[in-house]
Formats: sequence, structure tokens, C-alpha cells
Amino acid sequence: MKRNLRRWGALGAAAVSLAGAMVVTGGATSAHADTRCSVNAIAINAGPGGEPKALAWGHSHKTGNHYVQSSKWSSFTGKYLWQWMADNNGGNDGDTADTYYGPSFCDNPAW
Repeated sequence: MKRNLRRWGALGAAAVSLAGAMVVTGGATSAHADTRCSVNAIAINAGPGGEPKALAWGHSHKTGNHYVQSSKWSSFTGKYLWQWMADNNGGNDGDTADTYYGPSFCDNPAW
């Protein structure tokens, strides 16, 4: 019985480890793609009942719109620091206030 429990424990630990690796890999891949160092003009806050509609520099994809709120030179890194926001548009209430999404260090300014 102890040997059987050890075997199941080892299998469970391996499954949890694999699942964790998949989440970390998936998160790193999608976060990298979502805060890439290229932008286009996009419409944000386009849904009814929310913040005023606007144009911003960012990108649109299946998970939503992300846009650069600021682009400043960082003498510490020798790159431009882009601060990304998530356009929380849609849902039952029309729009939710935009939230901070993450940083990127890029070779060029966003605009």
C-alpha cells in the first residue's frame, strides 16, 4: 500500500509540475506578445456607456486592446520604458475603467 501511495504521489507531483510549467510558459509567451515593442493606431473605449472614445497607440487581438499610456527614456536601462494599459471595454455594463497591463523596454519611443 505504501509503495502504491508513493507511486501516486510521484505521478501527482509530476502532473502539478507539468501544469505549472505550462501556465508559466503560456503566460510568458502571451505577455511577451501583448507588450511587444510595436504599435498601431487603435480605437479604445469604443463601447457604449463608458469612458470617452479615443484613438491610442497599441494593438488589438483576441484578448482585447492594449495601448501605451506613456513612453519615456530610461537612463538606467538605456531603453524606452513603455507603460501598457488594458482597454477594459465591453461586458454587461458597457465599459470598465482601463487598468495597468505591464511594462516593456524598447529600443524606440512609442510615438
